[in-house]
Amino acid sequence: MPAELVSLVLYEDPLSPWCLVAERRVRAALEDVPGAFAPLRLEPFPLRAEPRAVTSSDRRAFSRTAKRAAREPEAAGTTAELWLSDDPPLSTLPALAAIEAARLQGPSREAAFRGAVREAGLVRGINVTRRDVLYELADAAGLDVARFASALSAPATERRVLESYDDALGKGIEAAPALVIADEWLIAGPRTADEYRSVLRRYASARLGLQGARVVH
Repeated sequence: MPAELVSLVLYEDPLSPWCLVAERRVRAALEDVPGAFAPLRLEPFPLRAEPRAVTSSDRRAFSRTAKRAAREPEAAGTTAELWLSDDPPLSTLPALAAIEAARLQGPSREAAFRGAVREAGLVRGINVTRRDVLYELADAAGLDVARFASALSAPATERRVLESYDDALGKGIEAAPALVIADEWLIAGPRTADEYRSVLRRYASARLGLQGARVVH
């Protein structure tokens, strides 16, 4: 067993069904490589960082992406309704900032809130970037809503998301999902569970001799 567990970071957006697919596949792959890697850490990478009107072209593109992802077992039940509705998100940054605010109440509350955001946005097609919706989801996930609202309103919360985003861009990440292994290997885009498993095994066996960055295409 390595003296220090290898870090794993998945840059993701909760409103991307492919990020949901990637997370579930990475977690499944990790079960076959016990003892080598630290728990998977999720970091924000917004699909739409800047608020802007959702055009007809945007709707078609997001809808096609969502429908393709919904055919994968890991995204069963997800729909494209979020982007086809009369109230699509102008930016996904508020949802990521909300997850960052929930993180302050511990891993279990963060996970519950992230799950609530995904279910509302990806399954029910609700615009989860609205404050009123976020407060309802926080309450349903068992968060202290007053603490959550205070953290969500703090400028430092959104700043933390943007810092993570800038850090990802600096690593050469152009879109989510993207998996980074120990700041050395970058696996861009969603992969099959077998591909994730193979990459993790290769890294686990070769890590002691690795130097520099490696992008797995």
